Amino acid sequence: MNRIQLATTGLFAAWMGHDLEELATMSDNSRVVVTQLPDWLPVPASVQEHGLTNRYVATGITTVGQIIAAAAIRGYRTHGCSAFYQNVLLGFGLHGLGHLGMSLLTRSYISGVVTSPIIVIPFWLWATRTLNQAGVPNRRSTPAAIALAAASIASGHLAAALLTNNRP
Repeated sequence: MNRIQLATTGLFAAWMGHDLEELATMSDNSRVVVTQLPDWLPVPASVQEHGLTNRYVATGITTVGQIIAAAAIRGYRTHGCSAFYQNVLLGFGLHGLGHLGMSLLTRSYISGVVTSPIIVIPFWLWATRTLNQAGVPNRRSTPAAIALAAASIASGHLAAALLTNNRP
């Protein structure tokens, strides 16, 4: 397997490593984090009282995983040239930085902060450097990456809300 193939398929592998931490910790961590949210933010009563259920978290993670898998496959098939793959990769890296920022802002553990500096950010930087060194045209756009990351996270929450109603 060459470096471009590793950079594309590795996106899903890196995401899985990161999201295993989120799967293991997000339900419990959400009970703490929800108390730190601003009052103006609309949070369902069940989440305010109990946090996110394990079922809700697993459903959301699975939904986002399908988007990450689609991007990795598209990247693999296009030898890294896909704008979709490149922007999901960038969004993944920015997402890792977001975990670090939230942890610093709240001065507490935020689900995903452990694997962000050891999996997410190093993989993102390595894969981006690999694409650049291979001469793959840069089709990344920060606004597009942020939009894709936000849409992926929102779709995960929407699917989880519709399928679980935040019930165990």
